[in-house]
Amino acid sequence: MKAWRALFPVLALGLAGCADSGAPSGDDVVARAAGVEFKAETAAEILAPQPQLPADTAVVRILADLWVQYFLLAKTSSEDSTLANLDVTSLVERQIQGEMVSGLRDRVIQVDTAVSDVELRARFEAELPGGRLRARHILLQFPVGASPAQADSVRALAEELRSRIQSGEDFEAIARDYSQDTQTASNGGDLGSFGRNEMFPQFEEAAFALDEGELSDVVETTLGLHLIRVDERVIPDFEERRDQFRAQLRNRIVMEAESVYVANLVEAAQIEADSAGFESVRLLAAAPDLALTPRALDRSLVRYEGGVLTLEEFREWLLTNPADMAVQVSGASDEQLNGLLHNLTRSELLVNDAKAKGVEVPQDRIDALTSEILDGVKTVAQGLGFFEITREEGESSDEAADRVVRGILAEVVQGEREVIHLQTIAFTLKEQYGARIFGPGLGHAVTRINELRLQPTETVDPTLPEAAGDTVTADTSGGQG
Repeated sequence: MKAWRALFPVLALGLAGCADSGAPSGDDVVARAAGVEFKAETAAEILAPQPQLPADTAVVRILADLWVQYFLLAKTSSEDSTLANLDVTSLVERQIQGEMVSGLRDRVIQVDTAVSDVELRARFEAELPGGRLRARHILLQFPVGASPAQADSVRALAEELRSRIQSGEDFEAIARDYSQDTQTASNGGDLGSFGRNEMFPQFEEAAFALDEGELSDVVETTLGLHLIRVDERVIPDFEERRDQFRAQLRNRIVMEAESVYVANLVEAAQIEADSAGFESVRLLAAAPDLALTPRALDRSLVRYEGGVLTLEEFREWLLTNPADMAVQVSGASDEQLNGLLHNLTRSELLVNDAKAKGVEVPQDRIDALTSEILDGVKTVAQGLGFFEITREEGESSDEAADRVVRGILAEVVQGEREVIHLQTIAFTLKEQYGARIFGPGLGHAVTRINELRLQPTETVDPTLPEAAGDTVTADTSGGQG
């Protein structure tokens, strides 16, 4: 199950605004959501009193995006406490696709997981799950850029040392004289105790095949050539671990069958990523809120038998993942991007295959998923106090929501309130209402932060209407009023 889940991208908190048409009213606008603007002055007043936060566009962007998320949730919550106005179709669809993939697995993976006691014991003794060894080794490394003759010389020395040990010479003495493992040579090659998956696969396979006191053949890893001697074997009791090992073996059989099925599906699809689109992917990752034309979004990044993966699909995936994902993608190599796009395409292939095989999610389950998502959103909105927003005299509902959110952000920045992440709902809110973050406004906010930090100590209330523009300067003279 986990193997298939891992192939299906999971939505998470996105820290970038979605495209929204139109230009801001000025360079002092940091963000806009549902037609309401978040000004650079407001962002600066919230951040300036916190000198531990650098005056940096990245910090302002995070604050602006949090404003977008909170404001849109406050807006939709204050308009209708049932959240009937919130379109969660895309979120439900993602959940449905995940369950379709699980249903596909149950339908197509039919393998015999019965394991006899004889076979079980044989596999247990071969793998020794939970077993540990205490061993020593001698390492001989190849010179950098070794010629074939030099490599042959190192191998000949390894065979010679092995013969000497078999003839009765002391392993530990030879390790001290010849081993190039500087951490263990002085201790006679002592590696201490280790278990499975703690050494190079070739090393581990050879070591666990040895009995106590037995010397290995020459073993090659990326480090060089090894001679291994096992001093002690701590073997787990088969009877104690029988049931646990049987369950693990059955899971492994199923996972291996899953891997074969997915591999065959991928091979038949003939996936081919277009390396010419890699730069577009990096540029999008560097500026996820960049407004793109429909033609640009329709660009094909990957072609496969029966379909394509477009830049728009990749953009949605990027915006619904943690912010550090965009940073990783923007700096990824061509090889890494190729692997990422192949993984996303494999997920798409699994969903398509599930649809082709008639895998469906019952309507009552879809209704339950919808209710679960809405209940989760309601819990977050309740925790932020968005259902209790009341308008002050002369305020519109949007102005009231903005005022409350600015107050929350000030408390977050001051460390007086924990950040409540909106996770997947943030993307849906942005798509439904429209939202965008503006680069020039970020820079303007940074300038104002630096200016405010150079001024005499001020007390500002970021929840006041921006039009008022009032600040109260503290009297630091110590005199009487």
